[in-house]
Amino acid sequence: MTGPERRNASLEYWVSVSGATCERMANEVIKVARAHGCYNVQPDRSRVRRWITKGEHPRDPVPEFLAEALTRLCHLARPLTLADIGLRGRPTVGPTTSWKADAVVAAIIDTARSDAVTDDSAPPTVPLLTGSQLMSAVQPWLHLPDEPLPDPIRPGHIGMNDVKAIEAATDAFRTLDSTHGGGLSRRAVVGQLHDVTLLATNGRTSDDVGRALFVAIADLASVAGWMTHDVGRHAESQHYFLLGLQAAKQAGPVGAGIAGHLLNCLSRQANHLGRAEDALELVQAAQYGTRKLPPGRLRAFLCTLEARCHAVLGNLPESARAIGTADDALATDRGEPVPAYATWFDDAEYKVTAGVCESIAATHDARHAAHAIDLIEAGTAQRPAERVRSRAFDHIALARAQVQAGQLEAADHTTATALDLLGRVTSTRVTDRLHELDTELAAIGARTATETRERIRVATSP
Repeated sequence: MTGPERRNASLEYWVSVSGATCERMANEVIKVARAHGCYNVQPDRSRVRRWITKGEHPRDPVPEFLAEALTRLCHLARPLTLADIGLRGRPTVGPTTSWKADAVVAAIIDTARSDAVTDDSAPPTVPLLTGSQLMSAVQPWLHLPDEPLPDPIRPGHIGMNDVKAIEAATDAFRTLDSTHGGGLSRRAVVGQLHDVTLLATNGRTSDDVGRALFVAIADLASVAGWMTHDVGRHAESQHYFLLGLQAAKQAGPVGAGIAGHLLNCLSRQANHLGRAEDALELVQAAQYGTRKLPPGRLRAFLCTLEARCHAVLGNLPESARAIGTADDALATDRGEPVPAYATWFDDAEYKVTAGVCESIAATHDARHAAHAIDLIEAGTAQRPAERVRSRAFDHIALARAQVQAGQLEAADHTTATALDLLGRVTSTRVTDRLHELDTELAAIGARTATETRERIRVATSP
């Protein structure tokens, strides 16, 4: 049975890991099939080659036999799934078409288990959703009614103290991510997400505990997604964010805040990938879904993100309006306790983001550059020392604004600081931003710009 003529990169990767030729792979599949009593399965090497190079999809149950054969040949601790080898149908509306609690739990457990033992050099097993597909994936959060949680299926007992312990672990991982970048702790977070999600199938002391647990799962998924985004695996990162959004839905109204944060993560990712239209739609969906929450920090950071999206799209009056709304939200903040997922948005973050909006606006009107520098410098001065990755981003943003203002010596000095911070984190996103600065410097013929570019190339070369 043939599919579209598109190379199956996932299958190709695992065959290469196994070290098997196409002929040996065919023989191994035959051996597994016979062990299962299927003597009519007899692929040859040309058939295996077409599975890889033309994306042909073998008839059932051959994909299962192929996964079993590769698991043995690769000496893996857990069995490869059909998704791992690129032989599962691609989702059309997100990580799982069902938003039922049991389906969401199963999807998170399966994703985390697979990710924990898959090499980061392996091709993604999920698509990167964009445009209408991406919006279709998030719409159920806005429109599906809340449902009761299912009865537990495993023995056990979980209370609010257990949820608090999970939240403390998530906060620790979030701090590690901010300080060292996503590469250091990503696997540990994925493992934690797997184990925590398993607890959702346990007995619980009350419905409130069950809802709080799903908020904790959603928050942990946001950290896993952000670390995965930080190491440049964007399709898998988006998958975690969408799974987290589905977990937040199970929490009912108490999950609105973390769901808004997950949409913020999706929007920021879309912006990073150059999809400003998607980013704007996502942040507007977050604003609509959190409209009943009191004004404060969540509303402010969503408004500043909206401002950035408008600036990228050249909608400068709308960008200024959104910044004004963020100002109002911060002014009406009642000083209530801030959820851990929102603590990153402090005065420093607000000023730097507002400055980045002005810097983006300067690409349309150069008069915005001076204000951008003032705002970013003010924010950078307030940034906590332990937030190393954010400080790296701050200095890159400041250097870009200085380049826009023609302050090349200052930009060179600021870039040197950013490169020093780069050496202290593991983050492909920081490298991506430095490459953007390098591109902007390339348009300037001055000697200082050339020297700055050389520093960037040396620091970011593999």
